[in-house]
Amino acid sequence: MDRGPRTARRLLLGLVLAAAMLFAVAAPALALTNPQVTVDQEAGGAPTRFTFVSLTDGDASITGMDFVFPKGFDLSKVTFDTVTLEGLIRNKVKVTGAATGETLSVKFDPSIAPSSTLRVQIYAVVPTNEGGTYPLKLSYSAESTATGTPVATQRTDDTMKFSYRSPTIPERMSRYLDAIPFVTQWNSVKALGMFFKPQLIVTSVPMVITGWFLALAWIAFAFPIAIVGGLCFAFMKMSKVAPLRWIAAAYINVIRGTPLFLQIFVAFIGLRIAGFRVDDNITAVAVLAMNSSAYLAEIFRAGIQSINKGQFEAASSLGMNYAQSMQFVIIPQTVKRVLPTMTSEFILLFKDTALFAAVGRPELMYAAQNIVANTGNMTPFVVIAAFYLIITIPLINFVGRLESKLAVSEHGESPTDRPKRRGGLFGGWSPASASPELVVQASSAAAPPRRSGR
Repeated sequence: MDRGPRTARRLLLGLVLAAAMLFAVAAPALALTNPQVTVDQEAGGAPTRFTFVSLTDGDASITGMDFVFPKGFDLSKVTFDTVTLEGLIRNKVKVTGAATGETLSVKFDPSIAPSSTLRVQIYAVVPTNEGGTYPLKLSYSAESTATGTPVATQRTDDTMKFSYRSPTIPERMSRYLDAIPFVTQWNSVKALGMFFKPQLIVTSVPMVITGWFLALAWIAFAFPIAIVGGLCFAFMKMSKVAPLRWIAAAYINVIRGTPLFLQIFVAFIGLRIAGFRVDDNITAVAVLAMNSSAYLAEIFRAGIQSINKGQFEAASSLGMNYAQSMQFVIIPQTVKRVLPTMTSEFILLFKDTALFAAVGRPELMYAAQNIVANTGNMTPFVVIAAFYLIITIPLINFVGRLESKLAVSEHGESPTDRPKRRGGLFGGWSPASASPELVVQASSAAAPPRRSGR
């Protein structure tokens, strides 16, 4: 009597199993494993390349994809290409598609087979200026590899994220310059575009100014130390005690006889190999101070010995001992005489900070080298040249004025007797236009000349 219900239940169970098997055939398993997206720009608002990479899994091939970008992204000029990797084999895939609003739809020919690595590159996408982390939504269509029948559109979770920052003011200025026709014409001239590209000027300044401040900080600490060291070694070299003279002479000759470039490498590389590790900034200050103190020692010695011996005799007649004579009579006159040469030494030392780029210290030259390596343009070198001139040109003119005043005080010249200095940025005093007495006085207070770069 109850065979009827049992038969009905069996029939229903069979229909459910048949439907499940039919559905499994009609909708094969399909998945994209570990989908990821990367961008090639750090800041928004500029054409950006998006790279999508994923592994295909399951038993269906992918025929197309829809990439949905965040609202406000500009896809009007996008282009794209696709490749697959099957083992070590790289296959170029023909891809067609179009962008509608913030959605890019692409079709693959042939379709992307399972168990392969898919890479889609989308070029010239312009993100919004507002930086942050954004999602990239993706849906894709597929077909069964067994029957060739289409599979319902699949969607991935919103797990693909990409980030970028808001553009800085110099970057926005650079993009504004890109749109000016005159700037385009300027850059079309090879010499101008290679050395004076306006876009690189505005973006290089904030990148190198940190290195400029670092170089100034080194000199601000190193030069006062060098002055003290130079005075000590000058007195040691003039000492009547032979061992002190030998030590001072050896130090001065070794430092002046070897290039600063070599001294930097010994301090930053040689000492570290030997196990001595000190902060890089302290090491840089020490190297600069040691190098400059050797030159300042000779400057001070020459200045002291240029003072007439009658000054010592006059001080002695007033009851002063040697130390008092040096403190109240000789040193004040020496400082006045050597101050122009000391200023020149300061200028040389400031320029020599560029050598620290060889050991990776982020001063002016190192920062410019990195920009040039990334852009292939020489404009950053022109920018750092301007930063050096901001310091050196005023100091050069200052040296000229000091030498003129020194000649007036030493020889009793009046301002009308001295040749007029040319005005302007490069209008400093010129030896060619100076009086013979001024040239003699300037040379008498200076130490033996040295070559630029030491």
